[in-house]
Amino acid sequence: MRIRTSPLAVAVLLAALSSVPSPASAAAAPTVVAAPSSLSVGEVTTITASGLGGLESATFGIDDASAGAFSGDGVETGTTTAAVPVSEGSAVVEFTATRSGDVVIAVGTGESVLAEVTISVTAATAEPAPSTVSPTPAPLTATSAADDSAQAEPDSEAEAGRFAFVLIPLIAAAIIVVGGIIVISRGRRKRRGD
Repeated sequence: MRIRTSPLAVAVLLAALSSVPSPASAAAAPTVVAAPSSLSVGEVTTITASGLGGLESATFGIDDASAGAFSGDGVETGTTTAAVPVSEGSAVVEFTATRSGDVVIAVGTGESVLAEVTISVTAATAEPAPSTVSPTPAPLTATSAADDSAQAEPDSEAEAGRFAFVLIPLIAAAIIVVGGIIVISRGRRKRRGD
């Protein structure tokens, strides 16, 4: 029985390429933004989580229960965790700071953390200091070192997806190389009369 390896190699290649997800089909990673990201004790900041995909509700939480409390629509005032409904992939909650320092606010499913943001809280001042010269506004930069350090580590599910995205084409390439070697070696045997 004579087996033709060329059609087999082409079939394996097409199957491997059709199973590889395209970059456009990959879901965007969830992000959390605090506006403003720097505030004083007693002030309120709005925390917005986006890229939540098909979640029905998102759970917000803080790293230290004494750091502050959440409030907003559907949120019990004064709580340190808040389950908020997701609308069009986004969820919004307000946070009131009660102590100074850095506060980490995370959003997740209730079982795992999807993303987090760090806000800077300063102590409240009794009255603003008088200013005789108005400061010149500094130009805004697109990215800062503080934003880079606040990035959450990727989910293990996202890492597994990236691993499969690299592994499948690698396996397909190995199959093609082996198939090519087999085709070439069989072609040489037939010419020599083996």
